Amino acid sequence: MPRASFSLRLIIERFFSLIISAWFLVGITSFATGAALALQFGQGMSRFGGKLYVPNIVAFAIIRALGPVFACLMVAARSGGGVAAELGSMKVTQQIDALKALGANPTEKLVAPIVIALFIGMPFLTFIADVAGITGGLLAATGSLGIAPSLYLQKTVESVHMSDLVISLGKTSVFGATIGLISCFIGMRTTTGTSGIGIATTSAIVAANIFVLVADLLVTKIIWMLQ
Repeated sequence: MPRASFSLRLIIERFFSLIISAWFLVGITSFATGAALALQFGQGMSRFGGKLYVPNIVAFAIIRALGPVFACLMVAARSGGGVAAELGSMKVTQQIDALKALGANPTEKLVAPIVIALFIGMPFLTFIADVAGITGGLLAATGSLGIAPSLYLQKTVESVHMSDLVISLGKTSVFGATIGLISCFIGMRTTTGTSGIGIATTSAIVAANIFVLVADLLVTKIIWMLQ
């Protein structure tokens, strides 16, 4: 990977196919999650007079955990599964062997652009997830809980620190690159014919999702210990 001469054109193509095309799925998922969080916490905390803390809880949960996790899970399911299916088809139809026979490096032409595009693009999707989640919480809180929009935004700004945003965006770059590596690895090991493509796709999605959840838990634990 480090010695490969990466093609900017291939990276841009992968960026659009894996990242740009997934923004709506990531946004609507995070939006619904933020709205549900606001409603659930608002309903529970209103019994104890703590309804005004809903913006702080929603913003903290979205920025630190749910935004990055949901963005990575959606990309793993959509883009990771697609990559595994694509490379699995190329492996089964011997297109990858043809590339090797022509002197081309499959890592340079196929794997590297995917990994780089996910590494660069995941912070972009995570930012969309964070904004969408906070927006969903804002609309739910103002519409159902009676919290003023200005107060909600003020509480959100007070509860979110720059370090939280940096961690939220930074860790997803590593998660995205690893999702790409897992999907490419499983896809290029497809060997059982066309039936193996479905198995490879499912295996890539499951493996990538498990990695994201476990890695986020470990990162959260490390950050908690450091703080």
